[in-house]
Amino acid sequence: MKLFAALIPAVALAGCATGPKPIYEWGSYQPSLLKYTKSADAAEFEKELLETIEKGEKDGKVPPGVYAELGYLLMANQRASEAVIWFKKERDAFPESAVLMNKMVAGAEAATQGENNAS
Repeated sequence: MKLFAALIPAVALAGCATGPKPIYEWGSYQPSLLKYTKSADAAEFEKELLETIEKGEKDGKVPPGVYAELGYLLMANQRASEAVIWFKKERDAFPESAVLMNKMVAGAEAATQGENNAS
């Protein structure tokens, strides 16, 4: 009976425990992505992505795909040489993305060559 009486508070307190902490620090990524798809304000979206990355790097919790998202945004705005850096960061942080990121790096490097030849 004493064991049962001791288990009741333990079970009750276990029910009050908070849920698991998030693995990644998403910051304002989702709202800013929605805002970008509606307004296409690339400069604002870039700023918010950089804030998400900075916050995530501080905690060691950069979400998967955010480096690549920034790289893609830069690539779409004719900043391929900068995009290469972010695609490589994504590949290094998340090795499972290596096949896609290697293709993105190759495409960005080819675009960089085109930028250099146009100059």
